[in-house]
Amino acid sequence: MKRSIATTSGLWLLLLIASCSVETSKPPIESRDQLQEKIDAVIANGEKTPVPAKTTSFSEAEVNTALTVNFKDKIPSGINQPQVRLLGNSRLTARVVVDVDEFKRKRGKRSNAGPLNFFGGKIAVLVRGDLIAREGKGQFKLHSADVNGIPLPKSLVQEMLATYTRGRNNPNGIDLEKPFELPANIREVIVNLGEAVVVQ
Repeated sequence: MKRSIATTSGLWLLLLIASCSVETSKPPIESRDQLQEKIDAVIANGEKTPVPAKTTSFSEAEVNTALTVNFKDKIPSGINQPQVRLLGNSRLTARVVVDVDEFKRKRGKRSNAGPLNFFGGKIAVLVRGDLIAREGKGQFKLHSADVNGIPLPKSLVQEMLATYTRGRNNPNGIDLEKPFELPANIREVIVNLGEAVVVQ
């Protein structure tokens, strides 16, 4: 069954916004293959007419495996080692390693980069927020972000993501808090403690 790039990219975006654990070791090949089958089943179910009611649960470990293995080639340059913690009640934290020097180069000579002026090379950014995903639409609401305990302004976090995700088909990059259509005819995503439940 043919899958559109938009659907796959949409699932990557959804998983990126909804995931991060501390586990960084590579999962066994069998586990990765089983996870891919699970992702493929969600996409295939969403392509049916009418879409059958289906609920699929992804553990925190599976979400992080999807980010670091299954969708690794879709993560923008400059963003590395994504890790998500699913805290329940729509809450999550996401840790990513970003290349500050690359960001400053792409940013050019615009206004200074605030707290990032004190950093160089690759640094870990911790983001906290809520993923609200219901009635076929999703939105991430950013609560806070910091580097080594130093708060980052929301506008700077937004600009970093937009800068790293700009491309020919998306010249403005991704707006972190902009509502988006859930891919694969997903109606709702429930963020529980250590688990994301996808409802079609």
